[in-house]
Parts: sequence; structure tokens; C-alpha cells
Amino acid sequence: MARTAVLGVAVLLMLGSVVSLGVGMAAPRSDGPLPTGRCPTAAVGLPADGVIGAARRALAEAARDHPGLRTAGAAVMAADRAGFAGVRGGEIDRECGARVRDRTVVVQLLFPRMLPSASLSEAVVAVSRFARGYRVWEILH
Repeated sequence: MARTAVLGVAVLLMLGSVVSLGVGMAAPRSDGPLPTGRCPTAAVGLPADGVIGAARRALAEAARDHPGLRTAGAAVMAADRAGFAGVRGGEIDRECGARVRDRTVVVQLLFPRMLPSASLSEAVVAVSRFARGYRVWEILH
């Protein structure tokens, strides 16, 4: 049983490494405003590679948005447009409407240094694109 759990964590870490989106690219600096949780009425449409840009921003802002957690080595577990992000996307749709949902990416992060705690090792954030770039506007978990 313990071997299965260790194998599962190893697979997650490998997948996170593949999806970390940092291959050969430095993460952009994170000097924007902190997440407010308010619906982003100024969000603009997402380009074709919007999910990738949003995932990179979520990684860049992880340490700032989750103070006190050991975020070194953070990886993206999943990133989807909110319309395809299941329950979390539905939450954004209910709170902010279809327009914001269509302009938002839900990013799931893994903080491997916080394992085995399921709660502390995972985070879910909402990211949208604005005139000055991508920004995490809500921490969902």
C-alpha cells in the first residue's frame, strides 16, 4: 500500500515536471497586485496560448500568493479554461458570469515540499489576462 502511494506521488511529480512550463524560459516577475477575489471586469480575451501564459503566471506568483508554504519546486498539475475546469470553473461562472468564466484559466499547483499533506501541497488559483498581462485574481484553494 505504501509503495503504491509513493509511486503515485512520483508519477504526479513527473507529470508536474513535464507540465511545469518552465522549459528554457524564466518566469516573469510578479510585481502586480495581490489576488482580491473580486470578479475581474477588466479581463480581456484569452489568446490561443492563454492557458500556458496563465499557468506560467500562477507559478511565478506561487510564493507570493501562498506565504508560509515551501513553494520551491512548485509545478502545474493541471490548467484549463474555466469553462472546462469542472467544479472550480462552475464556481467562477456562478460568482462572476459567463464573460469572466470565458476569460479565466483555473490552474492547479503542486508544492512537493509540503507533501504528504494533501491540503498544504495543493493550490488552485484563477488567472485572467489583463491589458498589462496575466494575473492571479482569486485563490480558490
